[in-house]
Amino acid sequence: MQPSSFQMHKLNVLVEYKELCSRLYQLCRERFPEYEELMAALVHEKESHIRWIQSQEKGVESGTVTINPNAVKVEAMRFVIQAIRQKMEDIKRNSLTSLQILLYIRETENTMLEKNFFQIFENSSVEFKTEKMALESEDQRNLDTIQSALSERKRSL
Repeated sequence: MQPSSFQMHKLNVLVEYKELCSRLYQLCRERFPEYEELMAALVHEKESHIRWIQSQEKGVESGTVTINPNAVKVEAMRFVIQAIRQKMEDIKRNSLTSLQILLYIRETENTMLEKNFFQIFENSSVEFKTEKMALESEDQRNLDTIQSALSERKRSL
C-alpha cells in the first residue's frame, strides 16, 4: 500500500516541528546559561525524537505504520511552528526573562503531551507501542523537570 503524499507531508511537518524545538532549546541553552543542563537534556531528547520519527518513514512507505489523519492537524502545526520562530526572535532580541522562557518551554512541552504527539503514529506491534510509550514518558519527565525548575525559579524571586 502506497502512503498518501499527505501522510509523508505530515511526517515531514512533524520532523520540522521537532527540529525547531531542538533549535529553540539550543538557543535557550546559549542565552540562559543557568539552564544549561536542562536545555542540553531537552536538545538531546528532541534529537532522539527526530531520529525516531524519521525512522518511521519506511513503515509509512510500506503501510506498516500509518499516520492518524485526525491527530494533530498540519495547519495547527504550521501555526505552532510560526509561533516558535517568533519566540526565537524574541530570545535573540533579549526581550524575554529566564522566567518567561521557562514558562514558554513548559507550555510547549505540555502541548506535546496534551495533543498526544506520538499517538499520531499507528502500528499494531507491541514493540512499536512500547517505543511510543517510552517517548511519551520522556516528555512527561521533561515536563516534570521543567516544572521543578520553574518552581525553584519562582521561589528565588
